[in-house]
Amino acid sequence: MEPLQIALIVGALVVLATLLGFAWQNKQGAVSRRAQPSLPADVPLDLVDSTAVITLLQFSGPFCSYCAPMRGVLGATAASSEGQVAHREIDITDYPELTASLKVSQTPTTFVVTRTGHIISRIRGAAKPPVVAEEVHQALTTRKAQSDEYLI
Repeated sequence: MEPLQIALIVGALVVLATLLGFAWQNKQGAVSRRAQPSLPADVPLDLVDSTAVITLLQFSGPFCSYCAPMRGVLGATAASSEGQVAHREIDITDYPELTASLKVSQTPTTFVVTRTGHIISRIRGAAKPPVVAEEVHQALTTRKAQSDEYLI
């Protein structure tokens, strides 16, 4: 191969890797909301704080480098909520069946869960504080409009 061809191939690979990195980074903190609560509860009640309106349930892994910063973001959000929001961190190795049933494919994955164990939304990856704050605000205003007591 000629040096020019090698340089073009290496340059193309660098550009491709950069674009893939930007695409991956943009997916971090993506939120998906669930339209209707499901029956029965999605999450065991012993993992949910029954005194809070919603619980931020963070699934973390033993070798997750993004989990510690996300723990800080979620903890600060819960601390500033005046008891309406709680934060719990779950190690995926402690609950493999739950991790599989909820289709947790990356860590951290955070679920916004009602006090009755129903998932409102999912945050994939490490989200920035404004994304988490908006999701908590959305969940709290949604909880005012529809209450778990009306689930049949």
